[in-house]
Parts: sequence; C-alpha cells; structure tokens
Amino acid sequence: MQVSFKEKIKEMLAEIGINLTDRQVETIKSYIDMLLETNREMNLTAINEEGEIWRKHVIDSLLVFCAAEISSGARVIDVGSGAGIPGIILKIYRPDLNLTLLEAQRKKIIFQEEAVAKLGLKNIKCLWSRAEEAGRLEEHREKYDVAVARAVAPLNILVEYCLPLVKVGGLMIAYKGPSVDEELKAAEKAIAILGGDQPEVWRGHLPGGEEERRLIKIKKSTKTPTNYPRRAGMPTRKPLK
Repeated sequence: MQVSFKEKIKEMLAEIGINLTDRQVETIKSYIDMLLETNREMNLTAINEEGEIWRKHVIDSLLVFCAAEISSGARVIDVGSGAGIPGIILKIYRPDLNLTLLEAQRKKIIFQEEAVAKLGLKNIKCLWSRAEEAGRLEEHREKYDVAVARAVAPLNILVEYCLPLVKVGGLMIAYKGPSVDEELKAAEKAIAILGGDQPEVWRGHLPGGEEERRLIKIKKSTKTPTNYPRRAGMPTRKPLK
C-alpha cells in the first residue's frame, strides 16, 4: 500500500475522530484483498474498487463509534453480517469486543470463517443462522450489549431481528441513509412491542464525499415478549405495524 494512500485514509478517519495504527490499516487491507478476490466468484459486495471499499464500507462501519459509546469488552452481534461488514471492521478497530457475526447464507459464513482465521482475530464467532431463529436460542436471546445491522431491512422488520437479541439496558444500532423519517414512523409500534425506547438518530456524513449517514439508536428498556421473534420469514411477510 502506498504511503500517500494510507495517509489519505487516515486523514478521512481523522475527520470522524478515528485513529488506526499502521498494523490495523494493514489488517484491514488484507481483509479487503480477500474480499475482492472472493468477490470474483461470489457476490459479497457491489463495490469493487479498493478506495471506495475503504470509504463506503470501512469508514462507514466505523461511524458507529461516533454515534454511540460501546463499553470495553461489550458483547456485540452483527445481524445479517454478509461478508463480515461492519463486524470484522469493528473488531479490528476494537479488539476488546466479544463479537458474533450472524449470517443466514452458509457460503458467506465460510468466507467469514476463512477471513477471521487468516486475520488472526480472537473472541469472534461466525454464527450460521437466521435472526429469527437465533433470537429464540437461550445462548443468544437477550444476551448482547449491542446489536448492529447495516443494509439489512426496513426498520420495522429489523427491530424484530435485533431487539430480541439485546439485553435489557442494551442498544440496537441500525445504519441508514438520509431518509429515515418514514422508517421511524412505520417502526413505532414494533419498537414498543419488542421492548425498545424512543429511537435517537445520529446525523453525519461520509468523509471524502457528500453522502449523508444516519445511525438509529434504540435502547432496550423492557424484555421482549416470548412470542417474538416470530417464525422465520414472518417479520418480512407481515411486519409489525
């Protein structure tokens, strides 16, 4: 990696108050190389230019630390993790996190497992499961301090995937674009049913461009009723409203 490119990345990160060590930059670069190589045969990302992956995947993922305080050693689950974004990026930046990558497609889990092994990441689990099923398992239900989800589903569906996994007092964080008002309104009833408080919205933009970003934060104040999440597919077919 050229020094000038590395410095450009660090400058963009500095805009959001994030500092990566050279080793962290190299680890993320190794992950990106794996992502691009595998992407030739498997659809992991629509972005195939390294600089844009840094900006639209890596830096975008790290915006969560601008929006919320995540305590040392927190148990975090990345719901619908895909190729491991944002979870793997969060783990490289914050090695103290106890991370679970939740993904329903087996081929993506296989990629995650290979990436985690090659990058030497510890205290990270790749869980092959649908969110509706994981949310009913004793070892995962209401066990996480934070659930994050990026580009997975509309908010009224997403809360049924995430909130059952979050412990009371914990936090769900959804990565979104600028138009969140309609999603928030449509999700009001679902959030209340599933134990969430009134959402808070962090508003910012992606360095190196004009893209606006919104991170929706929902604190969990009460336990999720035992009949949620509903069986696999139901949150998508019949969202709570």
